[in-house]
Amino acid sequence: MKPRTTCLVSILVAFAAGLGTGSALDSPATPPISESAVATGPRAAGEPSPNALAQERVARERSSALVEATRAASPSVVSIVVTSRQLVRSAYRDPFYELFYGPPDPQVRQSRSMGSGVVVDARGYVLTNHHVVESAAGKGAVAEIVVTLPDGRSFPAKVVGSDKDNDLAVLRVEAKDLPVATLARDVPEIGSWVLAIGNPFGYLIDDPRPTVTAGVVSALDRTFTPSSGVTLRHVIQTDAAINPGNSGGALVNAAGELVGINTFIFTGGGQGSIGLGFAIPVARAMRIVDEIVRYGRVRDFTTGLVTDPMAARAMGLRRGDGVLVTEVQKNSPGARAGVAPGDIIIGIDGRKVSDLEELRGILRLFRVGDRVPLKIRRDTEERDVSLELAEAP
Repeated sequence: MKPRTTCLVSILVAFAAGLGTGSALDSPATPPISESAVATGPRAAGEPSPNALAQERVARERSSALVEATRAASPSVVSIVVTSRQLVRSAYRDPFYELFYGPPDPQVRQSRSMGSGVVVDARGYVLTNHHVVESAAGKGAVAEIVVTLPDGRSFPAKVVGSDKDNDLAVLRVEAKDLPVATLARDVPEIGSWVLAIGNPFGYLIDDPRPTVTAGVVSALDRTFTPSSGVTLRHVIQTDAAINPGNSGGALVNAAGELVGINTFIFTGGGQGSIGLGFAIPVARAMRIVDEIVRYGRVRDFTTGLVTDPMAARAMGLRRGDGVLVTEVQKNSPGARAGVAPGDIIIGIDGRKVSDLEELRGILRLFRVGDRVPLKIRRDTEERDVSLELAEAP
């Protein structure tokens, strides 16, 4: 064979071998190299795998802001059970029977109510609604209050004081290492997310952990009169479901901060929530807590101003015209503020005053020692005065 022919044969053999090698590299037995592997190269020691990174990303997505808010706020929301006992005698009396056997023994009637509360002070102070513990708040009441934390610990509680006008009460438990709610500094905005946390039917389901419903702040500064007949003014409205047993629980923002104390719902004649729930703003609630803790009660105040609706009508004042002052007591807050008989109060704290009921309702938001801005009309002139509330004698 000639040298040129030999060289050509060698090239053909080498080409055939190369095709065979390429076919083997592309066979299914050997998986193709991924683009990510080509881009990133081999994983360094200790670096998480792509699968681990994907799982971590899913976990972060599941742990939304509302989930984190629930984790932050739930430990401070407690379940409250009030067991009251009352001696009752039968309405039916048989004189003939009693002649021989004496009057029948009185029976003990036991009732149980439930609600929620929020730990607002590490010293053991729990904030709740007045109507939750009303049976235990009166003089001579015989009742037992048990507060249960989400971690399962239960403690007997005593009523420190309550404020029926604002439907708030303060309890105290003797306990250590209590989770305390974080208070919001700012008023929530309409449309912002909120969570209602409480213990509906807590002792019936035998679970101390609170439940959570979500919604938004529907309105602010609402005035509403629930079935108790006490008008609550300037409360937060929310569509987060507030169910029986949620009273006294927490309304928190998306950061898990306490913005209000859930108080009541409007059901429209039904039994459950229809998206009209109301909560007392936390700033007002904490002022009442401070008053009760310091003095054991909410102190009554006086303005020294006397009003007479009949005299106002005789002078031609209509509803919406303001409140007529008919007398100012000597050395009273009203006298020191410069209010005089015949003045008409047309505004208080930047709000228009329509009638005496509205004036009294707004005044209930203030405490002894507060300076209350009043706008009065004297003859045809409007004046701004500042009235400092004094404790009633």
